[in-house]
Amino acid sequence: MKIRKNITLSKKAEEYLRMLAKEKKKSQSEVIEELIEKEAREYEKKKKLETFEELLKSAKYYSGKIGDKTIQQIKEEMGREP
Repeated sequence: MKIRKNITLSKKAEEYLRMLAKEKKKSQSEVIEELIEKEAREYEKKKKLETFEELLKSAKYYSGKIGDKTIQQIKEEMGREP
């Protein structure tokens, strides 16, 4: 399902959007959606990393495992792209 949004851009941003859409042979809406999704993935990855770093700070109190996975296994999984 798509939702219609009315946004305001600077002239420079509009020029970049037009250029990216032309270069990628996609609509401006598709380019905006892709950029939002990319930014959201990066944000989620950052939040997971922050949570993991907090866990590592207290890891000295653990045996090196969380459930049936080692901390290293979890760290490797978190570094992977979805």
